[in-house]
Amino acid sequence: MKPTITKEQEAELEAMRTSFPGGDKYILMAACDDVLGGKLAKLDLMTLAAALVNGYEVEKTPEEKVREYFEKLWTCCCGTDEIEIAEETIINTLNLLGIKIEGVNA
Repeated sequence: MKPTITKEQEAELEAMRTSFPGGDKYILMAACDDVLGGKLAKLDLMTLAAALVNGYEVEKTPEEKVREYFEKLWTCCCGTDEIEIAEETIINTLNLLGIKIEGVNA
């Protein structure tokens, strides 16, 4: 099973993999010795091991989740009154929160 990690954890993991020859072994050793720092230190050992062995999924950002939801609305509701209401609600909410998402309200 592939665990889900954040984009920041992915960046650190891939940087460590390229920095160390045979990187996965040394990354796990550092985690076992509690000397692994940064965002990877927040992963428990089993999740880190699973990510190294099985690969991983990268967690979507809240913006990506909203964009996906917005696009899904267009797919299922396009051409109906529901889409106009839903679109307006989403855009107004984001604007009230001061959030700009490319492809939605930016």
